[in-house]
Amino acid sequence: MDALYLILIILGIAAQNVTRKIYSKSSSGGAYTFSALSALVALSFFAISGGSDLHFTWKILPHAIGFAATYSLSIVFTFLSIKEGPLSLTSLVTSYSLLIPTIYGLIAWGESFSLLFAIGLALLIVSIFLIRMEPKAEKDQIEKKRLTPKWLLYVILAFIGSGGCSAVQKGQQLAFNGTYKNEFMIVALGITFVAITICALCFEKKETLTHAKRGLYLYVICGAANGAVNLMVMILSLRMPASVMFPIISAGGILVSAIISMTFYKERLSNLQKVGLLLGVMSIVILNI
Repeated sequence: MDALYLILIILGIAAQNVTRKIYSKSSSGGAYTFSALSALVALSFFAISGGSDLHFTWKILPHAIGFAATYSLSIVFTFLSIKEGPLSLTSLVTSYSLLIPTIYGLIAWGESFSLLFAIGLALLIVSIFLIRMEPKAEKDQIEKKRLTPKWLLYVILAFIGSGGCSAVQKGQQLAFNGTYKNEFMIVALGITFVAITICALCFEKKETLTHAKRGLYLYVICGAANGAVNLMVMILSLRMPASVMFPIISAGGILVSAIISMTFYKERLSNLQKVGLLLGVMSIVILNI
């Protein structure tokens, strides 16, 4: 059963990235609208799965606010990163966000530093350097989307947000001994929806409704996949060691996203970028051993 959960989580992560990519290619904007509505769908998922067995407490509010802040950062800037640059490399860099809960664990939870951690960190640095090595243009090759400073800014913010989500989520589960999963996510996603909707109304204004109508099936799929992934991660966190679960999820997500981006979107990577992608997967696995 655990293996099935892992496979579904990996596919769910890939589904989120693909729906964002499809929507970004069909629209010149809508990052805030898409993110807000996908958060609302994810909230509905937890409300339905919780059913009548929901018990809210004010004690979860600080964690919910922290998760909402980092999650908002993650979903908005992951969308913008995918729109601005390659799906495969965006997926790789955002997967590096596991460094944040890992380092936080060393500081706050007293987890030990090891030689493997140092090796994984070194591979990570090399990987980051290599993915910046873009392929040379060829006469018969379609013009490639360059890794712009804007993409770099977006992907760094997505990295911070995604890592923060993992740290806050783990902290909540530790603080409440694995309880209040649905309640925590409902409150956190509710705050997220309100905050990003305000941003959509401020920055996308009259186009908000147009963006909402255009991407109906895409943000429904993205939100449902996100809700399912978060629920299964919380379930597995009590049944599997984090050092086993997160490397499998991260490495699997990267590889599936890379295959999809190169197969369906014809994103071309240089040989050095492919080596960087492989080293990135290896670094994530090693950092969590």
